[in-house]
Amino acid sequence: MDNAPQQNRNDNLQMLRFFAAAFVLLTHITFYIHERVDSTIGVWHVGEVGVPIFFVISGFVMHLSAARIPLNSDGARIFMHRRVSRIFPLYWLITIVKLCIAFAVPAAILHNAPDLLHSLGSLVLFPMFNSEGQIRPIHGVAWTLLHEMLFYYIFALAMVLRRSPYVFSSVLITGMWAAGLFIQPESALAYVCTDRINLMFVAGMSLSAWIKSGRAIPRALGLLMLAVAFASLQGMDGAVFAFIHGYNIDAALIVMAAMALSLNALPPLKRLLVSLGDSSYSLYMLHPILAPAICVLLLKLKISSPYIIVPVAFVACVTAANLLYRYIENPLNELAKRHLGKVFLKSRPSHVAAKGS
Repeated sequence: MDNAPQQNRNDNLQMLRFFAAAFVLLTHITFYIHERVDSTIGVWHVGEVGVPIFFVISGFVMHLSAARIPLNSDGARIFMHRRVSRIFPLYWLITIVKLCIAFAVPAAILHNAPDLLHSLGSLVLFPMFNSEGQIRPIHGVAWTLLHEMLFYYIFALAMVLRRSPYVFSSVLITGMWAAGLFIQPESALAYVCTDRINLMFVAGMSLSAWIKSGRAIPRALGLLMLAVAFASLQGMDGAVFAFIHGYNIDAALIVMAAMALSLNALPPLKRLLVSLGDSSYSLYMLHPILAPAICVLLLKLKISSPYIIVPVAFVACVTAANLLYRYIENPLNELAKRHLGKVFLKSRPSHVAAKGS
């Protein structure tokens, strides 16, 4: 396949990362308004689809990355070095900020109050129940990272065993989900392992394998997928729509549609959305701290209309996240790569080091 379609797909994924983060942001802003400003304002739950969209994209991207990494223990170290350097630096920073807020202004933390054991478990992203009986790290939205890291560990294990990460991960993830249908999980780790949302990683890998084989999704089919996905998100009646939404198939359909469609008519808008996609992780991590603070601040200024709070909080969070990515997240990641490379890559043979650089 030529480079243009591949680049177009990468751009589509980056734009979709931003839309997924934006969906989650909008849902959470309406939740903060409901909880802290006006309880009569409903929560926009449709935006929750952003999380499974992230998981589908993750599966897609990890499948592509596997083709460029050797299937052995060296490859597993390369893979985990990249993933840990990408996930943990900003997560640790935000978690430390959250802990500082919790100790300095306890009233600001309405949920997920920290304790020592839970804080330690959160720092290493080990699944644990919090004081409210939920499987949440100290920084609540990071529950998704529990699933991401599980996927990465399984993916790396496949490399160590010299098995196809796609096949191995798909079988193991699907098997754990199936086991959960018959065996009631009791530990937090078991709940994370058997959660059906993990199937979105399999969906993403399968979509990547389909496209990598040279097949394409027709534009008309992409539009139809998009229509079905939004119909299910809007709660259309019928068992089919309920099944699609219940198993997060609507998220997979949205990603598939993004692979079939393109935004070429407005290059400046496309460049902006791709750039915002780069900072989507910063947006996801930052907004649970910044958005509620903005809601409270606007309320103190006697502004309680959601038609003002939502756009103000949205623009402020997106802008702040872009700055966070440029000046903190990206430099932190580069620093982590250099220092963690001494741990993960110190025993790599020279020919592997060249390939993985």
